[in-house]
Amino acid sequence: MNRKQRTLKLGTLAATIVALSAVATPAVASADTTTAIASSTVHVTVNAAAELGIVPNTALGVNTAVWDGHLLDAAIPSLLRGIGVTMLRYPGGSTSDEYNWQTNTVTGGYADPNNTFDNFMGVVQKAGAQPIITVNAGTGTPSEAAAWVQDANVTHHYGVKYWEIGNEMYGSWEAGNFANNPSGYAKEAVSFIQAMKAVDPSIKIGVDLIAPGTGEDDWNATVLSTMHSLGVLPDFAIVHWYAQNPGGETDAGLLSSTNQISTMMDTLKQQLSSYGTIPVFVTETNSVSYNPGRQSTSLVNALFLDDDMADWLESGAQNVDWWDLHNGIVTQQAGANVDPNLYGQYNYGDYGLLSNGSSDNGISEPAANTPFPTYYGYQMLAAVMVPGATMIGAGSNNDLVAVHATKLPNGAVDVMLINKDPKQAYTVDLQAEGFAAKGPAFTLFYGQGSNAVTPGKLDNLQNVTLPPYSVTDIIIPAVPGHQPQGPQFTDKTTLSTPQVKPSANETLTTTFTDTRGAVKDGTLDVEIYNPAGQLVGQQVQSGVTFTPGQSSQPITWNWTAPDSPGTYTVKAFVFSQDGTSVYAADPSAATFTVTQPDPPTISATVQLSATTEKVGTPVTITTTYTETAPTGYLNNGLLVQYAVYNNWTSSQQSNPTATLTPGQSVTETWTFTPEQAGTYTFPEGIFTSGWTQLQWINQNVTLTVTN
Repeated sequence: MNRKQRTLKLGTLAATIVALSAVATPAVASADTTTAIASSTVHVTVNAAAELGIVPNTALGVNTAVWDGHLLDAAIPSLLRGIGVTMLRYPGGSTSDEYNWQTNTVTGGYADPNNTFDNFMGVVQKAGAQPIITVNAGTGTPSEAAAWVQDANVTHHYGVKYWEIGNEMYGSWEAGNFANNPSGYAKEAVSFIQAMKAVDPSIKIGVDLIAPGTGEDDWNATVLSTMHSLGVLPDFAIVHWYAQNPGGETDAGLLSSTNQISTMMDTLKQQLSSYGTIPVFVTETNSVSYNPGRQSTSLVNALFLDDDMADWLESGAQNVDWWDLHNGIVTQQAGANVDPNLYGQYNYGDYGLLSNGSSDNGISEPAANTPFPTYYGYQMLAAVMVPGATMIGAGSNNDLVAVHATKLPNGAVDVMLINKDPKQAYTVDLQAEGFAAKGPAFTLFYGQGSNAVTPGKLDNLQNVTLPPYSVTDIIIPAVPGHQPQGPQFTDKTTLSTPQVKPSANETLTTTFTDTRGAVKDGTLDVEIYNPAGQLVGQQVQSGVTFTPGQSSQPITWNWTAPDSPGTYTVKAFVFSQDGTSVYAADPSAATFTVTQPDPPTISATVQLSATTEKVGTPVTITTTYTETAPTGYLNNGLLVQYAVYNNWTSSQQSNPTATLTPGQSVTETWTFTPEQAGTYTFPEGIFTSGWTQLQWINQNVTLTVTN
């Protein structure tokens, strides 16, 4: 966790799914839809023949910490098993780089005296999970880390397989950091790896990389090339991702931010490809980089968790760890954003899945170990991302409805539907490919008004309604499609260009040829998948009859590229008329690249609530930003509004996160309080999410402040 300005901080579901078949048929819990407008239809495709990969047993993790006074509570193992957690990270973010495991102490910080490594391992074992340990690469030494491996795997035979060399060592906020010195970190990492593997060669060790576009641009390349030159490579790459910065949170922005994951992961895979197969672990993620606010304890963050963690896994990550199990209250006085425009019931923030019962500034959390909404969001995710399940292609025709699906180990198909719309309910038109979507199916639901995940039963799969701000899991019993022995096909796809810019058209032409067996009333299906394995484009032709040797009429269509760069894959299928039989499945009919968008060109207009004011009187600044370039994009950038006093003698700022497409505008409002008499100006800086400046805008608007 990035603690540059961080406040802190002291202090099985599979069986449930099986049990659903025995329960009566309770109605699925409904959201409070009093503000919803009339329901509309969203078209959802789930393709069991489009296999994306297997959910690993390392997939679902949670961060734990030595300062957590409730880590050893008797209820914790059961609570972790209840949401399907398989990995526990320890000893806790930035604390890792000041932690001495032998004495259970933190330099300049706090460790609960009971939270020793051995006691942590007791929690791991009772929870049925496995640990990932972050060794101290800040104030610690390779020999200290090697001694930890000795104690864990030789003395106590814990069999700890996964280890990290430091936490966010690229960051200036870390003890003993290597900010702007990636080669120094690489050399340090090699020393640690050599010392640790001398004790136990079987362990897997990861190193800190940066999620592309969120930090120092050359860090990853330098770390990897330096380690390669020294003859040692990491066993896995570590990245962290927090979608927003504090003060700039918006609910719509958070829920749409997951579209960045495909590009980050695609870029990361390219950076790693020169060094063989190096898996990716996302060992920290949450909604905001520091000072969690109202949004972090809300249903919106639960919906984000589901889409966030599923996207990373579908794009190929082998592990995603939510930050964190317990954390602690953060009130407005301590920096929490409690803007009433953010959805939520609490006027404070907390990163934890569970409350730690803390209080501050007259506000108290619920009793310790009370689940926040993210706990239930995690439970909904774990029902789908079951270890050993096969992730399969899925998508919808509405950006506000996210879809993720798996084939469970028992053959059932589990579909998770996330409605990101705060007001609109949607009726699902489900197109099932490669399996029979027949009821009755079992359901899990969590949304507005829910106090827990609610099980239910669904007789008609064509009558699924998604209430506003909700997540629905549909577990469809095993009625698989089949691969007939007779018909076989080949296919050929041509592209108008191997590279296409955002908003430009890619023209695809696909021809199918029957090489064996007759087919009557078949369905031809050409699909486009983004780098995260999400179905983002589809062309279907039904009622087609083939005889051996016959070719189809070409399926030609123009597809408009989105603003998410990366490698896109075309998949081609031939199904029976009802979609259950798979005659052909080509998982890589073609590939093409959506290139980086053109740089943004943004205009900004500023309005003040007053042009003359007294010291100590709040002033509201309203700024409207507009993307004026016809092909320019701002992808999850920072719109930094400054209030500058006396030629930068001092300044205040607001830095909301935003995505702007050509012609789009967004209005941001914030309030600052002038502390000195004089003249204030209000320039804007447009930055990437990693604080690379894209544009500077000077304004002629001034504020005069008097005593």
